[in-house]
Amino acid sequence: MSKEYKNPKKYDDSVGNQDKTEYAPELTADSKFYKKEKGKDSTNANIMGYLAVFASVVSLFTYPVTFGVIGIILGIMSIYSGAKTLGYWAIGIGIVTSVASLFFRVALFSYMFSMFYR
Repeated sequence: MSKEYKNPKKYDDSVGNQDKTEYAPELTADSKFYKKEKGKDSTNANIMGYLAVFASVVSLFTYPVTFGVIGIILGIMSIYSGAKTLGYWAIGIGIVTSVASLFFRVALFSYMFSMFYR
């Protein structure tokens, strides 16, 4: 050993460690390199969100109440899993198509019945 390590007063690092322990802070990653996740996997949330929007858009063309409700349910699930924007769009489109189709059916049936009962 050299003389400078025998004298504990000469060797003193920033934390007051005098037992000659070597630390390697240059080999550890900074906190900016850590990926901070907010709990859930965003890929699965996005897939569920796109499925919800797809179901809601399909409800514009066929089976509006069925696919609208499926889009609303999948939209709620995608909001809770992390894809909030896709979920809100799916819920909005699903509600609009479901309610509009129900009003259209009521209006169509009332028009048909009014033709026969004059």
